[in-house]
Amino acid sequence: MSLSSPIVTGQTAQNLIGLARIVMGIAFVWYGFSKLYFIKGTIAFVSAKLPMGEFVFWFAMVVEAGGGLLLIVGYATRWVSAYYVFHCVFTGFVFHFVLNPSPLMAFPSRIQMDHFFANLVLASGFLIVMAIGPGSWAIDNKSKTS
Repeated sequence: MSLSSPIVTGQTAQNLIGLARIVMGIAFVWYGFSKLYFIKGTIAFVSAKLPMGEFVFWFAMVVEAGGGLLLIVGYATRWVSAYYVFHCVFTGFVFHFVLNPSPLMAFPSRIQMDHFFANLVLASGFLIVMAIGPGSWAIDNKSKTS
């Protein structure tokens, strides 16, 4: 057995992929609906980085919550994952990529860079889901639309 050989295969691998897809979906449902806890502040934050902040806020809320639900049920999984690759990279660079050498801003910059890399990790996970499919417990498996 080489180091590149799969540790799990078959149905167990499909179950793990399905579990990962569902967890990623739950995270995005949370990201979408949690924006509703502080609407004005979030719109102000978005507006500082992008034009049409209110529209972008509501668009992001719907796309994150709606896409998360689609991931949970496993519908159009590869397409949702493809969009989320773009979404995660875009929001990572626009909202979280901060290189600030100021000692007064070191900790806030570090937090934002942590978020930036978390976005890149999520994008990487979505690339994997795009490549290998939704795993177990997905509507895509029944409808063959993935």
